[in-house]
Formats: sequence, structure tokens, C-alpha cells
Amino acid sequence: MQKSSIDIFFEPKSIAIIGASPREGNMGRVILENLKKNFKEKIFVVNPKYEDVLNIKSYSSLNDIKDDIDVAIIAVDASKTLDIMKDVAEKKVKGVIIISGGFAETDSEEGIRVQNEVKDFAEKNGIRVLGPNCIGVYNAHNGIDTFFLPYERMRRPKKGPISIISQSGALLATLMDWAASKNIKIGKAINFGNKIDVDEIESMEYFGKDNETRVILMYLEGINPGKGRDFIETARRVTSIYKKPIILIKGGKTSNGAKAAKSHTASLAGSYDVFKAAAKQANIIIADDLEELFDIARVMSFNIKPLGNRVGIITNSGGHGVIASDKLAEYGLIVPELSDNTKKELRKIFPLRVSLHNPVDFTGDATPQHYEKVLEMMVKNDEADMFLIIALLQPSTMDLSIANIISNFTKKHFERPIAVVTIGAEHGEKLKELLENEGIPTFEFPDRASKALAMMSKCIKCSGKSFESCKKEELQKDAILETKKIVEKAINEDRMKLFEDEALRILNINEIETPNYCVAHNTDQLIQCKDIIKYPVAMKIISPDIIHKTDVGGVILNVEDDNRLIDGYYKLIKNVKNNLPKARINGVLIQEIVKNGQEIIIGGKRDLAFGPVVLFGLGGIYTEVLGDVSMRIAPIDSCDAKEMIEEIKSIKILEGYRGLEPVDKNALALAIMRVGELMINIPEITEMDINPVIANKKGALAVDARIIINRGGLIG
Repeated sequence: MQKSSIDIFFEPKSIAIIGASPREGNMGRVILENLKKNFKEKIFVVNPKYEDVLNIKSYSSLNDIKDDIDVAIIAVDASKTLDIMKDVAEKKVKGVIIISGGFAETDSEEGIRVQNEVKDFAEKNGIRVLGPNCIGVYNAHNGIDTFFLPYERMRRPKKGPISIISQSGALLATLMDWAASKNIKIGKAINFGNKIDVDEIESMEYFGKDNETRVILMYLEGINPGKGRDFIETARRVTSIYKKPIILIKGGKTSNGAKAAKSHTASLAGSYDVFKAAAKQANIIIADDLEELFDIARVMSFNIKPLGNRVGIITNSGGHGVIASDKLAEYGLIVPELSDNTKKELRKIFPLRVSLHNPVDFTGDATPQHYEKVLEMMVKNDEADMFLIIALLQPSTMDLSIANIISNFTKKHFERPIAVVTIGAEHGEKLKELLENEGIPTFEFPDRASKALAMMSKCIKCSGKSFESCKKEELQKDAILETKKIVEKAINEDRMKLFEDEALRILNINEIETPNYCVAHNTDQLIQCKDIIKYPVAMKIISPDIIHKTDVGGVILNVEDDNRLIDGYYKLIKNVKNNLPKARINGVLIQEIVKNGQEIIIGGKRDLAFGPVVLFGLGGIYTEVLGDVSMRIAPIDSCDAKEMIEEIKSIKILEGYRGLEPVDKNALALAIMRVGELMINIPEITEMDINPVIANKKGALAVDARIIINRGGLIG
């Protein structure tokens, strides 16, 4: 395995525990007890108050230890951490795990100050830090276990292919305990708490390269400011190049959750909608809750890539089979009808009351052997790529031997995953236990099993997704320079919003097409405009003091000749002077009207963690009414842009639904990509709305644009 810079935490040759004592419940002591169980390398204790702890010599300081130390675990009060870090630097310790709390997560001035001092010192001295306010790392392959929870309080799972990244230590501990109870095998885990150094990005990279990891689970509350793009690129690399699926659950989805996340791990939890968009872009599967997180992990841990997305359902309960069939279809999997040949062969075995479709429904007198015969027949005739088995043990003809049949089948046909629904108190629990001991995923209800299979299929697609064919768009250097001049002029005039003609000019020079337009500051210029534009046109007042132009009579539509153009010019100025006398007038915008097409919105904003975000959806009045939008993080490639267009719920409208004219999706994709490039290259643009963009089969024209600016911009 190519070594990661955080490899030292998972494979140290020596560990020193600073602050361990003989006292029951002392965190350092618990860590020492855990390490002594399975860690075969050198363990040292540092505590000047004691000669030994649990029969291991206790040193007064790190520098009294003659051996080299790879990792130091700091389990002392936060106020003493900086002094210990100085010993760490002198001893040339490679990595530090700070399990203590009392830092920035307290939101106190003292906690923030101490954390910043530790962070600065570690960076200056090249010391890798995990934490503070964390439980550290777990590696079942070599006995590393820095969790300060005794075995009787937190069971350790069996060694397996799943690795966990968690921002919350307590949540990680409960996940590990729960996994152990369900016989879900976990190989490695990491918790980085306040993440002043090691974070989710580096952890993903480590597990991506790790030969002992096949599936990555992640709990995340927030991403540090400016790290969003690194997060996306790393996740893409892990899923598409290293072929490791990432399943994530996000904390801080709501404003209350975000507030709790901040107080919990000093994290800045951003907009959940933005995060979901980033996850799609990053090839990450988002689980709705912890139960779903492990449901997906259980089916993924087989390390099986199904041959396709066809599901065979075998059941002794018609109702459960119907629910499973509906849910599988809802989640995008196929429940195919059995071939005539398979039906004929099965009918020789089963009476007429058995429904030989898909689901295959045995009714109430099914036996375990019936399941075996159908499974083998469906594999022989290649009827399904994976199976959902519903086995109720209440009928007297059923017994626990079904567990052996399913287990033997999975060993024989390992390329065809199985999910089993076991419902029922005593008998259902026994079957569940037998199957899970064999590593076969079981579920209480068919809808959960269906979703787990669907998510597994989605994970496989994600891990096989390639980004090599995705094209990128770059703006012309001259266009960027001219855009900067326009923005700088507005900033120097203390304006936070560009004039409409400035916004349209920026779009034009950056190859985002607009209808023909002209700006008149007087009647002479108005006459010149007549030779540039074609009727009909719209006329709009330009003013830094008017927010809603229609409220002051600042818009005239469908102007169709020269006389109405001149009359309209004077009427607009008169309306504004009457309704808002102090408003400054900077001219009149005259723009050709686009008659045919679908109204679209393309917008941009900035997120603290991810930087520039681009939005796409139906425009005009539908933007706020429907809220049917998609988002991605800039820069946006051709694959991202295409997905943004395809994933809005109203995509059929853009494709020519019920006689509507289909739009040029390639033109829309280019506009999306160029908006992303604008947001990246001009950091002073904080918000951008192009609404509407009129799209038809000939292309897409940006009719109206609103660009908000700020000197220095935001992160991104």
C-alpha cells in the first residue's frame, strides 16, 4: 500500500500515553488496557506522579524515554497541552492524538485560544495531530485501539472490510458497538474531533489507498472553510480510481443541527442543499439515517459487484412480495417477469396455487427446499442478478434449515447478492442470528431490504464512474480582464449591484449569449439604438436606487415601432421622477424580446466551505413557486452540467413534453459551466441570478441578470 501521511496513526511501532494513571475510569488507563489486549508493539506511559501504571513503567516526561516514539496520546487537561507539545517536538514524535476536551468546541475564548496555539505549534514543528476532543483510531488488523471506552461498555466488531470516518467520537463508539451486535465487520475507524490537522479529506485518501478497506462509511457535521473542492476531488478519486464506495450521513442538516454541530466539534456546518449537491458531484452516497447507513454497508461488505440490476423476489407472503416489488421499482431496480422456459420447468415442481411470476409466491405451505429449487432454477436460466428473499417462519412447513440453504447458495453463487427479510419475534430473531453469523444481511421489512439493494447498485455505479471524458470550459483571459474592470468600477463607486447593462455586458464577453440590446442616456443615443435592435423590444430604466422597476413604472414591454420607442423613453423617465423623485437615472436599457422558449434560471452564490455554487432550474415565476432546482460546486465540467439539467423534476418540459418545443441542452450546459468559471475567476461576485434564460431548440439567451458584488468577495 502506498503510504499516507497519516499512516503513522494506524501503524505505529511505539506509543506513549501521557496522563495515564492507576485510577479506575482514567481515560489514559482505559486506553492502556485496550492496547495491552492486542497491540504487539512498544507501549510507554508518561506520568510523573507514578512509578508504574498497570505494571508498565511510568516516565516523568517524554524525553526520559530512550526509544523513539511514533505516536503520543495526550490525555491531560487542555491547559497543559501546549507544554506537552513542546516535549513532543523535542522528542521528535511523529504524531499526536489529543483525546482531551476543553478546546474550541466549548466556544469559550480560552478554549479557542489554546486550540489555536496548539495548532500553530504543531504546524510550525511538523507534528501531525488527530483531534483535539477525539477518541482517535482503531485498527483491528494490528490491535491499535485508542478509544477510551472499555470492552464491556463498547464491544469491538469482528475484523472486516468496512472502515469508518466520524467527526463525532460518541457516535463512532455507538456505531462500533451496534456493528458488533449485528455481526457487521469493521476493520478500521478514525475520529478527528475538532480536526485542527487530520480531517475527513486525508482520512478518505488513506482508506482509498488502503488494501484492507473495501467500503467507507462517514459521519460528517461540516467541512472547514475553503476545503470543499478538495473534499470533492478526493472523494471522486477514492470512488472512481480506487473503486471504494463512500456512504455518508450528514449532521447539521437543519439550522438547529448546524448550531449543535458547531458547539459539538467546533465545525461550521453549511447549507445541507449545497452539501447534497457536493456529494453528488463527489460520487458519494448519502444515507438518510444511521439505520440506512448500515443497511447499505451490510450489503456492500460482501464486496460483490452484481451482474446487473435485475432482482428476483422469492416469498411465502404475497403482501410482502408486492411491497418489495413496488419499492424495488421505486428505487430504480428491475423486477423482471420470469421467462416462459423457467415457468414451465418450475410448474413441473409446484402446484397451480404457487404464483410463478416475479415475485415467486409460494403461499403458506412453502418449505426451505422450495426456496432452494427456485433459487437454483433462476440462476441456471439467468433470471436475476440479485435476490430478495422473504422467509416467514410462522407456517409449520418452514424451519431454520432455510438459513443453511441461503448460506450455501451465497457461497456457491457469490456473484449474486442476497438480502433476506425475516419478520417475527422468536423464530424471526433466530433466523436473523443464524444468517448474520454467516455475514448475510437481514432486514425486518421488505422496504428496507429493497432500498439497501438499490443503494448497493447505486454504489457500484458510482465506484465505476469515470470522469476522464468530462470536458471543462475556460474563459478567455481578455474577457476576464474586462470583467474585472467593470466590477472594479462599480466597487469604486460604492455600488454592491451592477447595472443591468453591465451585467449583460459581462455575460456577453464571457460567451453567455444575450438578446441584442442598447443603452440610451439621451435622445441622440436613443435614435442610434433604432439601427441596432429589431422590434418588438422591452424598455427598462437603469438606476442604482430602484429595486423593483415595475413598482415605479420603470418597465415598458412590447414596443413595436420608432414612435413608441421615443414615447416610451420619455414616459419611463417621467414615471420615475413622479414616483421616486430622488432616484438617480443612468439611462434606459432597450432589449429585443425573445418570443419563444422556456424560462430557465442559472445562478451562482458562495458557500463558506465549498466556495462558488451554481444553481439551475425552471425560471420566471416558477423559480420560487416550484423550487425545482439542482446545484453543483464550481468548477463545473460537462458531466456535472448535464446531470444538473437532467435531475430537475421538470426535465420533461425541457425535452418537449406534450408538444412543447425541446430546448438546446448543450447550450444550457455551456452557460452553466461559464457561470461557474465566472464565479471562480471573479471572487468579488458574491451572487448572480440570470433569470430568465430563454431556451429553445436554437440555443439559450440570457434576458435578465442580477450580479451582486463585494470588495474582496468571500471564500471560494
